[in-house]
This record gives sequence, structure tokens and C-alpha cells, in this order.
Amino acid sequence: MKTEDLKSYFDANKELWNNKIDTHINSAFYDNASFLEGRNTLNPFEMEYLGDVSGKKILHIQCHFGQDSISLARMGAKVTATDISNKALEKARLFNTQCGTDVTFIETDTYHINNHVTDTFDIIFMSYGVKCWLPDMHKLASIVNSRLKPGGKVISVEFHPVLDMFDYPTQKIQYSYHNVHVYEEELEGTYADQHSELKGKEYFWQHSLDEVITPYIQLGMRMSAFKEYYHSPYNAFENVKEIEKGKYVYGDFPYPIPHVYLTEFTKE
Repeated sequence: MKTEDLKSYFDANKELWNNKIDTHINSAFYDNASFLEGRNTLNPFEMEYLGDVSGKKILHIQCHFGQDSISLARMGAKVTATDISNKALEKARLFNTQCGTDVTFIETDTYHINNHVTDTFDIIFMSYGVKCWLPDMHKLASIVNSRLKPGGKVISVEFHPVLDMFDYPTQKIQYSYHNVHVYEEELEGTYADQHSELKGKEYFWQHSLDEVITPYIQLGMRMSAFKEYYHSPYNAFENVKEIEKGKYVYGDFPYPIPHVYLTEFTKE
């Protein structure tokens, strides 16, 4: 992919996320009021593997407006967080001050993290909607590996590529399981408020499990955990039903489909 093409995709996505920020902060989905009062926004999926983060240095990649970053800091971690959206980071820094935490927020696209971050970390954390904005998983793995201490871990919890194949309103397969090309779509609304009047264009990529796992193994990292989950902790799609409090299932299928997966790789 040409550098100029990738920059145009990233610039368009940055504009989209800048336009989303006010809607997201004011949405019931993010419930920012309870977060500012002390609610931890991390989910059981990732909490099981993050464990006790007190005193650990964590790099949180693509942090949006910082809820999870600040939640990690409240748990005692020393957090550095990155995002492409300058508008999101303006809010993140404001909330960081209001919460009395000490997160370092850095504006950068993920592929240029090494231009801005030279430290190494005990944990690198990526969650829910990171990889779809990046075309090259080998490049991501290389950057992650370079920022980990020996013995450090990268923990990634992400929407499952099987779930991502579906057109959510129709429940029909619309997208490839594999990374065949960039997708360009015009949006109306946003996952945090599907009835909002927000409009914009986005560019994204599909990634199979093979594609996201193999680069870390090729770099000599050890896969220390892999899990698949058959519900989502977020009501972020159309045609979703809540089967228990905080557990959402998409579609009407004869068998359960995976909604989320988690990987943990350890740098030897």
C-alpha cells in the first residue's frame, strides 16, 4: 500500500473520530458521569488477564478519550496512552485532571508510536476496535514487540472476525473473513448512539485470526493465552439482545457464534 494512500485513509478516520467525540462522551453507552465518579470501565474478559497492575508500566494503544487508560491508572498502573484523534485526547487530558490520575496521553497514529514513545513497558493493552483501523498486522506486532520489556506481555481483546463478517441489520455475511482490501463506507450514526445524526466516511480492514496471531509468533513471542467468548460486553450493534446483565448476543442463529477473542503474547 502506498504511503500517501494510507495517510489519506488515516486522515479521514481521524476526522471521523474527531466528529464522534462529543456524541460519545454524552452517550449512555459510555456513561461518562459514572466513570468520572469512579466506575472502572474495564470488562471481566480483560481484567482476568491484566491482573494486579499496581506499579506496572502500561502502554494503552488507541485509547479513544481515555476511560480505560484512567481506569488502569486508578488501579495503580503507570499509563501511557495513544490515539489518532486530537479531539478525543483533549477530553482525555481534561478527565485525567478531573480524576486526579497521571496518564500521559500522546497524539499519534499507531504506526508512528515509535516516533513519540521510546520507553518500554510491562504490558501493552489494546481493546475492542483497534485492529480494524490498521492494514498491516506484521507492522503492528513489530511496533508492539519493540516497546515491550523482556518478560512483558501484550494483551489484546477484540471483536471476533466471524462477528465482523456480518451486516448487522440484515444478519447476512457481507465482509470477507480475510484481509482482501480496504473497505470504504459512509456512516450514519455511531455504535454509541445509533440514532444520532452523525455522518462520515470510514476506511477499515478485516483480519483473520491467523493474520493477527502469526506475526507475534514469527517475532519469537510466546502465545500465553487465547480465549474466545460467545457474547459481547457491549450493546454496540443492531439486532443484539441482552441475555444477562452486561452480556449481549448478536443475531438469531441456531448455534452460538464467537463475539470477542483475547490473545496474550509474552516477550521471551
